[in-house]
Amino acid sequence: MNAERRSYRSPLREEQAAGTRARIVDACLALVRSGGDLTYEAVAAAAGVQERTVYRHFPRKSDLESAVWSWIVDNLTKADFAARSVAELEVAVRRSFEGFDAGAPLIQAMLHTRQGLAVRVAQQPGRREMFEATATTIALEASREEVATIAAALQVLYSATAWELLRTFWQLNAAGAADVVTFAIEALSAGAPIVIERRAEGRAPPASSSDS
Repeated sequence: MNAERRSYRSPLREEQAAGTRARIVDACLALVRSGGDLTYEAVAAAAGVQERTVYRHFPRKSDLESAVWSWIVDNLTKADFAARSVAELEVAVRRSFEGFDAGAPLIQAMLHTRQGLAVRVAQQPGRREMFEATATTIALEASREEVATIAAALQVLYSATAWELLRTFWQLNAAGAADVVTFAIEALSAGAPIVIERRAEGRAPPASSSDS
């Protein structure tokens, strides 16, 4: 009997817990949009719950940040950092830029607030792995440093910063901005091996007269 009682799961209680968690996430999103810090005190006040309730659902501050990122991925960008080729990266660009347009105020807050930066930086390992994997398919003979350079260039192109620049200064929507970025990615893909080869030739010592 006691075992049965311990294993019983209350659907109502689970529904209430899910509702509380959703309120906390909504509070986090509101704080990010307004430029506020994701402190437990601020989140609890915005969600209308006690701080210990926030701690119970999100024991670490990084859990709050992850919740914000997960909401953006699930509801806007669908980003999973799974791309490992130029073609896959271009698909991801278009999907992400559509999400950026759909949630423009939140995405711009992520770009221009300290808390937004903290959330984005926490995702950098997965993002970097994606770009470096794609870079190795662009220049098969590239050194580790050259792969890192190509990967960094890809990240500049496929970024909310690029999306915002094209949206603000060129009045492009998601599709137009993605067209520009995918064009640049393809140009980088075609040109990077040539640049690497030319730089290697420039570093090579000149042939001596005895070699002729």
